[in-house]
Amino acid sequence: MEASTRKGLQQGELRPRGWLLYPAIRSLTTDSLLSRLSDLHLPLPGHPKCTKNHCPDAMNSNFVRSLATLALLACLQAADAAPSSEAVAHYRSGYELLRARDFRNAAIELEQAVQLDSAYGDALYALGTAHASLQDFNKSALALEAAFRHGTSRPELVERIPRLLGDLHFKAALKSRKQRRYGEAIDHFGQSLTYRPGNAQAHFSIGTCHLQLRRREEARGAFLAAIEADAGYKWPYVSLGNIHRRAGELRQARSMYEKAISLDGEFADAFEGLAHVQIASDDLEGAVVTLRKAVDINGDYTEGFVLIGTALNQLGRHGEAIEPLQQATQLEAKNADAHYRLAEAHLGTGSYRDAVQTGKRAVTLRRDFHAAQVILADAHFKLGDLDKARRLYTAAVSDSRFKDYCQHQLAEMDRPPVEGG
Repeated sequence: MEASTRKGLQQGELRPRGWLLYPAIRSLTTDSLLSRLSDLHLPLPGHPKCTKNHCPDAMNSNFVRSLATLALLACLQAADAAPSSEAVAHYRSGYELLRARDFRNAAIELEQAVQLDSAYGDALYALGTAHASLQDFNKSALALEAAFRHGTSRPELVERIPRLLGDLHFKAALKSRKQRRYGEAIDHFGQSLTYRPGNAQAHFSIGTCHLQLRRREEARGAFLAAIEADAGYKWPYVSLGNIHRRAGELRQARSMYEKAISLDGEFADAFEGLAHVQIASDDLEGAVVTLRKAVDINGDYTEGFVLIGTALNQLGRHGEAIEPLQQATQLEAKNADAHYRLAEAHLGTGSYRDAVQTGKRAVTLRRDFHAAQVILADAHFKLGDLDKARRLYTAAVSDSRFKDYCQHQLAEMDRPPVEGG
């Protein structure tokens, strides 16, 4: 509950509709109202004794009696529009429980109040704050929407409701997204934007949910809407960059990543995306420089260390690759790719036993990891462990990427030794 709302409750300012009218209206009858009107001496049109401001026979006329009856009915209708005493009692009990921060029991009392009077705006508003405190955002939003329709005794509370609803729908959306109910999350984010149309984070979050549902074009539109709402919000640029990169649109992807970096020079995700573009463009040297910036920013960025080692291996700089890859395995001991690339680096430097040790770790962590099986087989082959090498090459030959190489290695192993060699 907001502090200002809680203060209003504590001061007893959330009063039921018509609260001032109850005692006076309930004691009225037509005759008593007529006697109160007698002092007015209302002039009757066309009456012979009536002057402009006075009529001695006015109170004896059927006209005035009818007027009194209509006035009484109007007053009684206004009183009937007010909550019953039972509804008010539940509201006051709920209000006291809200003050005591007993939100669950407060919600129970306030629910009873609105069951007795579904248009009881103050009770609906208080019920919405109770449900919000219980993180039941859907029920909170429903109560506040009803309070907005029916009004409250304090106009400023009604004015506050749209912003509260925007926040509630946003929180409900985050909860749904965490539970992987992405369609529901999109609906809540959309409702949040109804009340807060300039919320770039909501647009961005809609995009991330569309990506989870494999709706790339819808995601692209949401990310563009986020940028339109706030051009200084960095996250949608990286997401758009990822979409362009996976579509092979490397120039557009680079532009998005560089824009994100211009907004935040320590944005590791943007450096990672840019490095992927550089690797895809065969700019391995540039990728290493970019990734070193990323891991300097975030020393726990495991994937960054893996990518540095991978690029250095591809450049043939296996000795340089060992340190970042070891760092990756220390950060994430169960990262199969890190162990595989480290085995590749050890193999490249001729450290075959180290390659066997790390290669075994990689194939243990991931089932049917054929790339790691090939590296491990090569290391065993170099050490003369031909049976182990044969078994690994045979396992990896089913992968089309390594089929020709594995068949060649198996043929080499089956070739008889050259005499005198």
